[in-house]
Amino acid sequence: MKMDFHVRAISAEETRSIRHVVLWPHKPSVESCVIDVDTDDHTHHVGAFDDQGKLVGVCSLYRQKSERFPEAIPSEIPAVRLRVMGVLDEVRGKGAGAAIVDYACRWVATQGAEVLWCDARKVAFEFYQRMGFEFVSNFYEIEDIGPHRMMARKV
Repeated sequence: MKMDFHVRAISAEETRSIRHVVLWPHKPSVESCVIDVDTDDHTHHVGAFDDQGKLVGVCSLYRQKSERFPEAIPSEIPAVRLRVMGVLDEVRGKGAGAAIVDYACRWVATQGAEVLWCDARKVAFEFYQRMGFEFVSNFYEIEDIGPHRMMARKV
């Protein structure tokens, strides 16, 4: 059953609990779920809230090119990276992830970017494909996390 979610900008600190539970349970603590560019001026953090106001999903958006596959998105195309996206198990499949991606695409367009890209985990391939992303790389391994492929979507 689909639910309604309110999606808005949040702080880097607010993303960490869901990053830890959903994406990085192997890290020692919530406080260790920091990315070096979390507080940069170009960074935008996003949260999805259920109808009770509980934070149930997050992502972070960075103006960044792919270091692994710079040829996938030519340097003259403004691009934003969607990173550390996850939703709690209790709302998976109910629309929180889609609401986050929809918000992200609208925000990216307001920034003058043309492409939203991510390092997609194998378990999320179908979700990203449903959201209009396409594969732009073969498989690669991210240490401690597993197999990924780069995916991108025009906004």
